[in-house]
Amino acid sequence: MAHCREGALGFNQAQCQGCGHREWYASSCGDRHCPACLGPRQAQWSEQVCGRLPDCPHFHVVFTVPEEFHDFFEGNYRIAAGALFGAAAETLKCFQKNNWEMEGGFFGVLHTWGSALNWHPHLHVLVSGGGVCRRTGRWKQARPDYLFAVRALSKVFRAIMLRRVEALDGEASIRWPAGLESVEARRDWRVKLATRNWNIFSKPTLGNTRAVVRYLARYTSRIAMSNARISQVDEERRRVRFRWKNYREGGRREEREMPAKNFVRAFVRHLVPKGLRRIRYYGWLAGGRGGVGSLPGAPTRLLGERATPKSPPPCATCGANHWRYRVFFQTFNTLDTETRMKQPGNDTTRCRSSLEGFSLVPARADP
Repeated sequence: MAHCREGALGFNQAQCQGCGHREWYASSCGDRHCPACLGPRQAQWSEQVCGRLPDCPHFHVVFTVPEEFHDFFEGNYRIAAGALFGAAAETLKCFQKNNWEMEGGFFGVLHTWGSALNWHPHLHVLVSGGGVCRRTGRWKQARPDYLFAVRALSKVFRAIMLRRVEALDGEASIRWPAGLESVEARRDWRVKLATRNWNIFSKPTLGNTRAVVRYLARYTSRIAMSNARISQVDEERRRVRFRWKNYREGGRREEREMPAKNFVRAFVRHLVPKGLRRIRYYGWLAGGRGGVGSLPGAPTRLLGERATPKSPPPCATCGANHWRYRVFFQTFNTLDTETRMKQPGNDTTRCRSSLEGFSLVPARADP
């Protein structure tokens, strides 16, 4: 990510199909955490999800854990994330079965940061207000403006989550936070967590489900901090200043400054472990279930959002915007300047001994 679109990862060439004009731009890293990449992937994911959701009521639910649970989550990211997904799914399935008498569909997106780069693990879930009736086997519609009682939902979620954590007590792979080395200390810790309020937010989308999906798409392919929020980087003092929203003050916009090493450390702690699925689907939304189209009596009309592809910038010579792309330098670090100048097909009139000789187009996504 540090070398994204700086040239260290290679260069691509864009050639105008109208006049033959050529431009060079640095390759992007494509990492799923990079704040400068994967915009097209977010739009594609949003389109795919909306193409599977029926045109019915939906609810945006957020499951959070108390602050006393944060250290355990950070030290056991993969296990704690699995427990959080499992507890939220079990809670929703229980309420759908008992209150709605149906099997519903929903998906969750894991989110671990706050606006100030603080550690704040929570789970965003989009619940469809309809499912398969357990008595008739056909589609059953729920109320459009009400999901479940939030207090009851919170108590059941808390009990299920603590039960899953208790089951991990004897696991040798668990890294317990300081002060929780003994069995008695962990039991007292769980008792304290049982007395806390596990806040759950629930709100109907009220026909604006596409906007909620686009909001969740921002968490699927990047994390924590965007380049637009960084207002200043002081290289001499080695400090970073960025903008954030203070939600305790009504969402007031403020700025925060911190040492560069602390900024990097705060960013890196949100990196998702390799292979961890940050998006998970349940019920009839799960991959092998066939989707809502296989449910008898389900709405045939889907949300069906179509992502609008971003048009490339027009050619500076002829004004056309039809480009032909090809990778030119596979690895910038392995080729010195003289070697790059001798590559077959290299336009020596455009290449010089420094990056200033290239016409970089950092805003254009890689083909």
